[in-house]
Amino acid sequence: MAVSFSLEAKEELARVKKRRACCSEAELVAVLRQGKSPALWGDEGLLVITAHAAIARRIYSLARSVLGLPLQVKIERRGGKGRPVFKVLTPAGRDALADWLALRQRVPEQQCCRAAYLRGAFLVAGSVNKPTTTHHLEFLIEEEDEALRLQDIMRHLELQPRLSRRKGGLVLYLKDSEQIVRALSLMGAHSAVLAYENVRIFKEMRNRVNRLVNCETANLSKSVETGLRQAENIRYLVATLGWEGLPPGLQEIAALRLEHPEASLKELGEMLDPPVGKSGVNHRLRRLEHLTRKVRARRGELDATHDNSSC
Repeated sequence: MAVSFSLEAKEELARVKKRRACCSEAELVAVLRQGKSPALWGDEGLLVITAHAAIARRIYSLARSVLGLPLQVKIERRGGKGRPVFKVLTPAGRDALADWLALRQRVPEQQCCRAAYLRGAFLVAGSVNKPTTTHHLEFLIEEEDEALRLQDIMRHLELQPRLSRRKGGLVLYLKDSEQIVRALSLMGAHSAVLAYENVRIFKEMRNRVNRLVNCETANLSKSVETGLRQAENIRYLVATLGWEGLPPGLQEIAALRLEHPEASLKELGEMLDPPVGKSGVNHRLRRLEHLTRKVRARRGELDATHDNSSC
């Protein structure tokens, strides 16, 4: 069975090395606040229920190092079938856990602890879409106070989550890819960050290629249109002046343009004997266009004079 991108990120976060005691405590506080409210812990001292072994191991390790209490992990299957569910328990009981958590209502003030709190909240209540789909990272929070607390912590981490209501609680979410990358990086999900960066780089390269192709197509179209217009002008000159009426230095390029209206300036220059550069070809074709305008203007004056005399 394929593992979701969100679960891969959580499994990576579950392996983040615990470096400071204050950060471990902040992460555990976030886990307990998201996992179950004190009223639902029960007498058995249930810390959290999760369907993922890696998350259960992380919470077990955090609680053991921070609380200093004996712990156990129970594995159950609903109805004896299906996926296992992991329960992290402590014999300290509901009242002891509630009292401990009540002493830790303050918002973490250090950036490292805020990032650890964010990691703990994500492990229990977070999810993130894979980067190839719609950019979306969210936390589903039961209690409004906790949603506002987490929102404040995220803002201190230079994240700008939006808050909305959903059946079952409140949702804090990020839609901007750069914000999601920052959040994952702060929490320590560096492989997930690389996955996002790879997708971003791929999209940027694809967009760049598309822009280059579109630019080349536009340039080619413009070049062909210009060549056809120049060929039409030359045919007009030949029809009105004859080949002998064209300046000797322009007859060769005029003949080549008539024969190859789609050719680029470089290609036309290579056909000349001796070859001529793009600027030289462009100069000669411009002289032909200038001559065309002069002939058309002169013939227009003649036609106007003829029309006036006939009146």
